[in-house]
Amino acid sequence: MSQHTFAALYDFYRTPPKRPRPPHQALLNLFLTVPQNLKRVSVIQNNAPLRDYFFDPENILRLLYDLASSRSPRTALLAINVSRQLGRELDMNAYEVVAYRLGALKEWELLLHVIRSGKHATHRTTPNLLDWRARSLLEQQKFTQLYAIPQLYQDNNLIPSRRTWHLVLSGYIRNHDLAGAKECMLRMTAVGCPPDHSTDALVSTLYQNIGPDERVKQRGIDALGNIPTRTATHMMNSLMNLRLKIYDIDEVNYLLSSYDQSLVAPLSALLSAADVRSNSDPGKTRTAFPVQVVPDAITFAMFIDFFAHLHDLPRCLAVVEQMRLSGVEPNRRVVSSLMRAYFLAGQGGAAVSICRLPRDHVVPFETTSLGPPTRQVFNYLLRGILDSNGLAGARSVLRLMRANHVRPDSQTTQIIASHMHRAQRAQPRVLMRMVRRFSPRFTMQEAHVILSSTLRFQKYLADGVGWDNASAKVSRTRHLRENDYPEEAMASVGSLFDPLAGLQLPIRARHRGSFRAIQQSLLARGIKSDRATIALRIRHDAVIQGDMDSAAAVFDEMLARGLYPTRHHFSALMEGYVKAGNFDSATQVMRASARASFQPDVVMFTILIVGYARQREPQMALNVFKRMVAAGIKPDVPAIDAVASAFFHAGAYEMCYRVLTTLWPHVSPLPADINRASLKSAVVYFRSLHDRGQMPTMSEETRQKLAQDIHCLAREWGRWVRDHPQLRRRKNKRRRR
Repeated sequence: MSQHTFAALYDFYRTPPKRPRPPHQALLNLFLTVPQNLKRVSVIQNNAPLRDYFFDPENILRLLYDLASSRSPRTALLAINVSRQLGRELDMNAYEVVAYRLGALKEWELLLHVIRSGKHATHRTTPNLLDWRARSLLEQQKFTQLYAIPQLYQDNNLIPSRRTWHLVLSGYIRNHDLAGAKECMLRMTAVGCPPDHSTDALVSTLYQNIGPDERVKQRGIDALGNIPTRTATHMMNSLMNLRLKIYDIDEVNYLLSSYDQSLVAPLSALLSAADVRSNSDPGKTRTAFPVQVVPDAITFAMFIDFFAHLHDLPRCLAVVEQMRLSGVEPNRRVVSSLMRAYFLAGQGGAAVSICRLPRDHVVPFETTSLGPPTRQVFNYLLRGILDSNGLAGARSVLRLMRANHVRPDSQTTQIIASHMHRAQRAQPRVLMRMVRRFSPRFTMQEAHVILSSTLRFQKYLADGVGWDNASAKVSRTRHLRENDYPEEAMASVGSLFDPLAGLQLPIRARHRGSFRAIQQSLLARGIKSDRATIALRIRHDAVIQGDMDSAAAVFDEMLARGLYPTRHHFSALMEGYVKAGNFDSATQVMRASARASFQPDVVMFTILIVGYARQREPQMALNVFKRMVAAGIKPDVPAIDAVASAFFHAGAYEMCYRVLTTLWPHVSPLPADINRASLKSAVVYFRSLHDRGQMPTMSEETRQKLAQDIHCLAREWGRWVRDHPQLRRRKNKRRRR
């Protein structure tokens, strides 16, 4: 059956008759309420109207579609089995109708089961079913089986279409396997299906997982005039979203100029008015776009996400208003983005109201037409509730999911585990136990959380925690008792680079055996190391092991695979060089980051400040902090904590207190009773104020006030050194060395 025939069948059968015949509803109730299959068979056999309706070729397709659309989509497969038990073997149309509906509902595991059942029962398959199998394998990251799809076509005497090859190619790119992607395109050419403009558009769309490649982007732009309108919008959205994530505002404005300006011109105005530094080269030459692109709901959702990250709720709502004026209907992606914007703005009540729950807030648009909340919407809700209400709020969200018949997925587990790792500092074995118990399918993202938690505890084990511990390490008068830990307690590196960049858990780790199940699952599915995993490996080699040669080799291996580095890779290298006392190399890495369109951020400057602090160079730490503020970067709690620690390590405890209380108001109001608190109590409370989601920019007025405070602190430190000769003598000794 051709795709056009299948689409016609779908359009015909999805429209319910004006007067549903009683047998149809009776059969729906039978399959949805009666649990025993034998009883279903008996009822249909003994009821002539039901039996006649069930055996009608058109009616059974309508019934299967409705069952697959129900809250128990597995009943569609049960209906196929019942038909077989009654002696009526259905043709492949039945399996295609069920597969189509399950694919729309993203029931990928059940979809594979239906396709296997059809092959087992009929010993045949169709190109549509094989393509649905490929799509399901792609979504479940079962890449080893996905790459074998062309061979399945050959085994069934079928010819793979361009759509089939594109699904396989998508698997290679999503799996960060660019060598495999090139080989796949060579195979396409060899079988008479060479890459065309649609292939260029596909690669440009998926390349945001790899990095900002100019040649790939240009090939996609050149293909705009030769691809469908919807494909063009999807591709341009992907290209623009990548640039929004790295704050490349000039490039975003350039890509935005490809859209219908009557619909998106206000977005450019909102972007220009935002206080965001641009990362791109303003002198870059740019080519004109061959056609105009029509924006969709995803286009506006990306800008909602961008302004939400800046904690700019008014501009988020302005984007929603412009979407309404443009005649673009909101979808669930817009709902999820707006929920995130409300949560980051501290308006959790409005975020919850969007989910069609009891409303105490006014939301910008009606969501009842979008249907009940989906798993994606609940996952966004869960992420926001965790930040505001913790695990107690998460339990409420899980109960809501259960009440709406929405099953948690691996992303749900990863969101909770990530919160426990980030906010509660949960031990790796606790996170592993939760993932092992609740995750329906192990994913790379869950492995990231476990490895991140493991490396954090490894760093604590090797370096200790707190100012006092770090100060004792560099003191000539104090003796720090070194932590004596065996080699078996530290993470190691294996011979296989994939799927976890060679990282292996410590031999003595309690969760090592459980984690092996994740590792074996990833390996069996053919998953390659992604950029986040490689960043963890670089951090392990550079920061924990102190092996900068190995860290640089891993960085080069990533580049050789065609993967582009992110801020995390540059930051890990910087931290390793700073820990080794090589500030020149760390500064060179920061410059390389800027050349790669990643301007230095607060994390990179904080790494340098911490390094100078542990070298007992408070003046250098203050100078770096001053450079950061001059660059328009808003300091956060760790940055100010690092500056204050520089004076603590130098033994200037009163000056440390002065620095802390002077810079404190730039992240949070200074407590009224701060003068009665000890230095330790003040530092502990100050660290508790750290908000990872704070706005990364600051106004010019705030920057000038902060620069003035830094200038006053620098002068006060100069007077302090003059009044304390022992500090001056210590400083001169270090200079002579």
